[in-house]
Amino acid sequence: MNMVILAVAAWLLTGMIAILGVSAGATIWVYMEPLVDTVPDPASYFVAAAAGFLALFLSLVVSVGVTVHAARCNASRKARSI
Repeated sequence: MNMVILAVAAWLLTGMIAILGVSAGATIWVYMEPLVDTVPDPASYFVAAAAGFLALFLSLVVSVGVTVHAARCNASRKARSI
């Protein structure tokens, strides 16, 4: 049961990273949209976007790994009880 809770928590974290990333991107767009083509884009925006995508990718990999591990633990536990 603990592994299932851990898997759910990992997927919730991945979802929150995605939701907060989209929200941050929308917020930046609202403030930057009137300035498009009037000033050059700061390099920090690209660094922040790359870091956000990397965090989302790593969280997705961890979520899949924890889910697979939880499924294997449950399968082996059921096999032992038969």
